[in-house]
Amino acid sequence: MDTVRFADLDLDAVGQPDDPDAEWLAGFPFSPDRPGETAGTSEDATVVYNELAPGNRIGRHTDEVDELLVVLTGTVEASVGDETATVGAGTLTVVPAETPHSVENVGEGTARLLGVFPTAPVDSAWETEPEPVDDAQ
Repeated sequence: MDTVRFADLDLDAVGQPDDPDAEWLAGFPFSPDRPGETAGTSEDATVVYNELAPGNRIGRHTDEVDELLVVLTGTVEASVGDETATVGAGTLTVVPAETPHSVENVGEGTARLLGVFPTAPVDSAWETEPEPVDDAQ
């Protein structure tokens, strides 16, 4: 059995150069050749683990398949299509395939999020492609 402790993942700092608040930490356990990869792999699912400092956001993008977005800690504002909601720890949100969405940490502490996708790998289209950054968070 392959297990992952999120605290042990090697996360990459990423951001979107046109938005100074679009910076976060990301890791992809079970996805070979991705940040935060682990010894165990999955051929049928993708998981992304993200951490957002207060005031930071994951910029608007679409994914080719449905995403289950789980808020593990913190409070975020999730925008999915034309709808926006403030949600906290223990919340599960369905983001339909090809629907523009973004997430912003509106709380006081670090927000930790998990995205689960029913395929591997997942193609995403970003309004501004994320790039590695040296000083995220």
